[in-house]
Amino acid sequence: MLHFEGLRKKIIKNYFTIIIITVTLFEGLFIFYIQNYYYDYVRQNLKYVVDSTNSNYNGNIGMETSSFEKKVNNIIEKESIKYNSRYAVTIIDKNKNIVLDRYGFKTNEKANYEDVDRALKDKESIPYTHRITQTNEHVMSISIPLKTNNIIEGVVRYTVSLDHIDQVIFKLILGLILAGICILLIAISLSLRFAEGLIQPLIELKQFANELAHGNYKIKLKNRKISDDEIGDLAETFEYMASEIDKSEKLKEEFISSISHELRTPLTSIKGWSETLGYEGIGKEELDLGLGIIQDETERLIKLVEELLDFSRLASDRIKLQIDMVDINALANGVVNQLRVKSNEKNIKLEAIFETENIENVQGDKNRLRQVLINLVQNSIKFTSDSGFIKVVVSQDEEFTTMKVIDNGAGIETENLDKVLDKFFQEDYNKAGSGLGLAISNEIVKLHGGNMRLESKKGIGTTITVTIKNKLIESI
Repeated sequence: MLHFEGLRKKIIKNYFTIIIITVTLFEGLFIFYIQNYYYDYVRQNLKYVVDSTNSNYNGNIGMETSSFEKKVNNIIEKESIKYNSRYAVTIIDKNKNIVLDRYGFKTNEKANYEDVDRALKDKESIPYTHRITQTNEHVMSISIPLKTNNIIEGVVRYTVSLDHIDQVIFKLILGLILAGICILLIAISLSLRFAEGLIQPLIELKQFANELAHGNYKIKLKNRKISDDEIGDLAETFEYMASEIDKSEKLKEEFISSISHELRTPLTSIKGWSETLGYEGIGKEELDLGLGIIQDETERLIKLVEELLDFSRLASDRIKLQIDMVDINALANGVVNQLRVKSNEKNIKLEAIFETENIENVQGDKNRLRQVLINLVQNSIKFTSDSGFIKVVVSQDEEFTTMKVIDNGAGIETENLDKVLDKFFQEDYNKAGSGLGLAISNEIVKLHGGNMRLESKKGIGTTITVTIKNKLIESI
């Protein structure tokens, strides 16, 4: 069942309006052409008769002294016009008196016609279309002056009926109107099919969007109804959007599960040891152990909270850099020295290598760049086996400074390389972490006018390259 509302109504209305205007203009022009064609044919014939009569009248040599009526009768007899049923001839004297009417009778009527007036004034003969008052017959008339020695003696008027021609034109017009109606009916049918073909995919897209709004991200479009055009592209975009939302939702769920575990573990340790330390008779060694664990777990909680806060600020573009001159040498050495204790626990060789001598200070936020480098090195320590190595390699050219963190750890699967910098992503959710560290680091690097690249092979190792601009503000 068809419903005429909304976009469907607009399409049919506009399409139908265009067809009506086109058909009307076409038929109007065609009718105008047909009418002019038939009427022009009559005009040409009338002019031919007029030219012939004018030539015969003016060519009557030796009859200059004859009466006007005798001259006219002589012309009529010569051309046998009175036997020609196509034209009605009226002879009029110079006083507008009808000498011989169209039926061959003499009358006392006056010929008060526009074409007669023009002929008596010796103006150009022009066919004149009108209706006869008594009979309502549609006729075309033309009058020419009859002159002797350039003196007008009267007028001959030829009249031809247009009723038969009008009937032919009417039949043609009727046929055109019927054809136009058929065209309009076909156009309506096509416009309905066109509207349905356009609306149906949009209806499916609307249903698809409603399913998305209700959280069904696994829905698939019925592609057989979607055409291979802009609507098809939109449908593919919807489907891609749904799959991306589905992935994002899965990542969010995994993140919530992971972060819940990350928060619960240190809180459980803190709660357990705080209760243990409250017992009487606890020894100093056990006291020191408990306090150390509480301190470590507290720092772990603080780090998680800071990552969540950074993520929130990045999501709302509220992170602002505190730009100053940063000593990259001191920054790299400081991070390596700070994390060497943790790397030594796994017997991992951690070192800083400077490929460029005399590395100049760069413009940037020292604390944020330090946060980035710590995140990268900590990740390497987490995923590098005992007795492995981690290198922090620093180089510089005129425009950029590059810091590479190279390890021979677990590596990353090829299909996950593009996802590692996504928020909440973790290749191994059994490992500790929120999945936000690399995503936050990447955003901080972008704020420094740089980029972060990952190269990795599973089981061989990973290289993360951070490139930042040397100068963010020219006049600092």
